[in-house]
Amino acid sequence: MQFDELFGQRSLVASKLKDYIRDRGYTKVSFACKAEISRPTLDRLLNGSIDSKSTFDRHMRKILNLLNMSVDELLFYQSSSSEKVTAIYSQNAPIDHEMSDIAKKQYNLLLDVIDLCTIYY
Repeated sequence: MQFDELFGQRSLVASKLKDYIRDRGYTKVSFACKAEISRPTLDRLLNGSIDSKSTFDRHMRKILNLLNMSVDELLFYQSSSSEKVTAIYSQNAPIDHEMSDIAKKQYNLLLDVIDLCTIYY
């Protein structure tokens, strides 16, 4: 798939990007900072609610460059939520921090609750 075709696949891109961010242990804040985009913009990307193609393209280029991924690699990304999260990228976490199994389970549950809240609020 070509980059220009991503805008038409916003919901798929949002789903794959959410999975990637979750699987890599990023928080939305830390990922937005690392990608040099605002948190509200990241939320709009993850909800598939950006209506401007130029805005969408500009931010997706930043994200794909950050992740060093092609369009196809992102679209064919398979979530590894059942696999072990090896690192947590947070502004407050020590470099060698690793979450316990209980913390990972609670964190994933919290992310699911937050996703549900974004649907209803």
